[in-house]
Amino acid sequence: MYLNLGIIGNPLNHTFSPFIHNYFLYTSNLCGGYTCYDTTLDKLDDVINIFKEYNFIGVNVTVPYKQEVIKYCSRLDITAKEIEAVNTLHFTENGIIGHNTDIFGFHMMLESNGINTQNKRVLLLGAGGASRAVIPYLRINTPSSFVIANRTIEKVEELLSLYDNNAEVCSLSDLKDEKFDIVINATSLGVKGEPFIDYGFHIKEAAVDMIYKPQVTSFLSLYCNQDIKLVNGLSMLIYQAAGSFNIWTGKDIEPDMQYFKSLVYNK
Repeated sequence: MYLNLGIIGNPLNHTFSPFIHNYFLYTSNLCGGYTCYDTTLDKLDDVINIFKEYNFIGVNVTVPYKQEVIKYCSRLDITAKEIEAVNTLHFTENGIIGHNTDIFGFHMMLESNGINTQNKRVLLLGAGGASRAVIPYLRINTPSSFVIANRTIEKVEELLSLYDNNAEVCSLSDLKDEKFDIVINATSLGVKGEPFIDYGFHIKEAAVDMIYKPQVTSFLSLYCNQDIKLVNGLSMLIYQAAGSFNIWTGKDIEPDMQYFKSLVYNK
């Protein structure tokens, strides 16, 4: 049986997902392929119909469609329903099931790098789609204090509704001289290689960037000379992909992170 897999988003010209999933197919001795569908919003209906027509079993969803695809799902898993975002579509006889494996990916990124947010002072930069993977994790691994900083305070309100513990809110310009144990960058600043703005806060333990390329992102480069952990988003990307692959195929993948690092960073 040939397994049709793919991804939808816009843009997809730099996506690493085909390499990841074709590697998973190869190591699992499964016959299949993974296709990119870089599409516009007005073509989303057509693309979903193509997936149905050609018997796709699984499709990843990336920006900007993680909420748009919900309307095509017959049901959502508990995680996707909770954060109102889908990154994995599973095509079944009973319709399309929407899942979210980003939270699993984020959890594994921190765990594999020995980072624990419990009883720590944590700062989350940004209140966009990427930040939705952080909130459920912090609801379980509760920090002693949690601050969300964003350019516009209004955008944080919806995010706060997902977090049932107390959280502080501030603008990015209010962070000067503040001290945190762990800082998580969920903004898109630096995704095109542009310099990250130094907002003047201090980090004691770990700087975590959900962006994975370059290896030392613009955000992480600000802290290279400090004795703290620097973690980029590659492991999150790999583990969320492994979560999706398990949903589609039932195969448990233990990713070879050194292999993927060498492939992405040419080292």
